[in-house]
Amino acid sequence: MPDVFHTCETVVFAWAIGGEGFTFPPHVGLSIGMPTDPKYVLMEIHYDNPSQQEGLTDNSGIRLYYTHHVRKYDAGVLETGIWVSLYHMIPPGMGQFTSEGHCTMECLEEALSAENPEGINVFAVLLHSHLAGKAIWARHYRKGEELKPLAYDTEFDFNFQEYKYLEEERTIVPGDNIVTQCQYNTKGRTTMTWGGLSTRDEMCLSFLLYYPKVDLARCESIPEIKQQLEFIGVKEIYLPVNSWPFIIKSPKKYNNLSFTEAMNTYQWSRKKGNSFNQRALQIPINVRCSKHESNEWMVQGMIVSPPQVKQIYQSEEFVCLSLSSCLNSSGFICLAVIICNVLCI
Repeated sequence: MPDVFHTCETVVFAWAIGGEGFTFPPHVGLSIGMPTDPKYVLMEIHYDNPSQQEGLTDNSGIRLYYTHHVRKYDAGVLETGIWVSLYHMIPPGMGQFTSEGHCTMECLEEALSAENPEGINVFAVLLHSHLAGKAIWARHYRKGEELKPLAYDTEFDFNFQEYKYLEEERTIVPGDNIVTQCQYNTKGRTTMTWGGLSTRDEMCLSFLLYYPKVDLARCESIPEIKQQLEFIGVKEIYLPVNSWPFIIKSPKKYNNLSFTEAMNTYQWSRKKGNSFNQRALQIPINVRCSKHESNEWMVQGMIVSPPQVKQIYQSEEFVCLSLSSCLNSSGFICLAVIICNVLCI
């Protein structure tokens, strides 16, 4: 196996449970065979076998179709959201808990200014979470103003995830922010839910299909751990860090516990969970801004604050009328009113 497979992180294409085939628009395609294209491709599959059954076999795979007719633009995949880490944590017993992953203006400013100052054009989005996920938004901000979301799913179903074409292509320019916002429900859980690969762990990601391709593979963030641990009263950890998860030194009640054990020891309630949620959305974030081939942009590791939003996007609202108002109207208008009333029940 080539050595590069050990550090392979660049996403060429992503699929999730419930998804079907995807066809690129006629002016865009994935480039193969050029000097800057991958020489090897690694297919990574995440299996879930909670009952640890033996003797199971699998024939999953991906079939890629290519054309000799070169398309005008090379496509890229940009992974945005929360960098998968134990630093992403969700308390138990929460009917609603919100997490946010930031593709920061610092990352997009540096990468796009160097690669393509005119920006990139997004044409499809895959929203991804796990079993606790209930709703996801890929929000778009420019100069403190929220624009129309790139994509959203307010009835997220883990068993139905696929790339969704945008009604209109959207341009991301240097200095924009992309925020992947996820809402979770952990009511049936008695321990913390962590960021991770298992379906019982969580993710908060949005994969953007775009063109023209630039040297930006991941634009994500990690919430700083210090302020999260301070919420439960952690004062000091053992340094240097020689184990993972790292070990807490004080206070005494958490001494020699890993930070994951300490978070599970804490007596959570809905009120405490809501307070922790407010804290988590306001604490500084660690910028993850990586190129292809595991290289990094200069802003990688920078600590920044979540963006200050001056204006929230106001979606168009449907005005629902009473059925009596269409007595003197045409049948078409009456039908529209009936549908509207049904939607508003």
